Amino acid sequence: MRSRKYFVLALVIVAVFGVADTFGQGIGDRNRASATGGGGSHNIRGKVFLPNGKPAVGVKVSMSGSDFTSGNTTTDMDGAFTFGSIPGGNYQIVVRAEGYQTESESLTIERFAQAGQGYQMTLHLRLPGQAKAEGRSVNPRLAGVPKDAAAKFEKGIEKMAKKDPKGALLHFDEAITAYPRFAAAHYEKGAAFLKLGDADKATESFVNAISIKQDYLEAKYGYALAQFQKKNYEVAAAAFGDVVQQKKDMAEAYLNLGISLFYLKNAGAETALKTAVATKGGENLALAHLYLGQIFMQKKKNAEAAAELQKYVELAPKAPNVEKIKTTIADLKKQS
Repeated sequence: MRSRKYFVLALVIVAVFGVADTFGQGIGDRNRASATGGGGSHNIRGKVFLPNGKPAVGVKVSMSGSDFTSGNTTTDMDGAFTFGSIPGGNYQIVVRAEGYQTESESLTIERFAQAGQGYQMTLHLRLPGQAKAEGRSVNPRLAGVPKDAAAKFEKGIEKMAKKDPKGALLHFDEAITAYPRFAAAHYEKGAAFLKLGDADKATESFVNAISIKQDYLEAKYGYALAQFQKKNYEVAAAAFGDVVQQKKDMAEAYLNLGISLFYLKNAGAETALKTAVATKGGENLALAHLYLGQIFMQKKKNAEAAAELQKYVELAPKAPNVEKIKTTIADLKKQS
């Protein structure tokens, strides 16, 4: 009975401290401390050319995306530019040069792509009124997709990069109408619904994507996030478990599995959260330490709880619950 009472106390602490919602921001968010812009391990390298084929020197290049606040640079003497520390997500690269049309290209970095990958792109400036030459898309997910559907899909990706999921939905629907078996469009439609907080419609879209491509890891992960938003913790835990079976080095999936199990009062929560922290890339998952702290509090392991909560404070110093967490740490140390 005392253990049950202590567990309830821990849940009360979660509510009072205002634990950050792992899933409220939508799919692909990092749930970890990171600087504005960046926070990932990928890089984008590109070159910009003038209409005569020569390198475009000193032109402005900007990048925006749902998981990257903003980035600006200029091309070097070879017309080259680089953006680094990029997380997975949808991005738009824009080139502006006086006397030429503004050029833009969309790029998708798969959210579960192997860390440290590089992506190459080439942009060609055009004189006012000059038509754009037919070119190969830089988005690998469009292989085999009809041209009309691909064009509509890329418009949706541009809207997502501009943080306009509602506007993106129209283009994704048009892409799906043009090509019903467009798995990536179904997935991105689900991601847009998830960002809008509509877990039911997100679930439907993710299921459609998986029915077309059964090993679609991102869609499986999105489905799991949608189930968590709906508080279907048992289904969410099973779905996250399926994800880590397919990709055993995915720290964030272990984190979300652990949180789901925590709410199910399942003893496996501790193991999943510890695995998240121990997995490469999981050392900065602040929420893992927060929930581990609560689990240790339930077990009356005050010293261990204080240590985990302290790690949370160090990793997320600007979180809204930090001051209350600091007070709890002090109380735990007094009781140790």
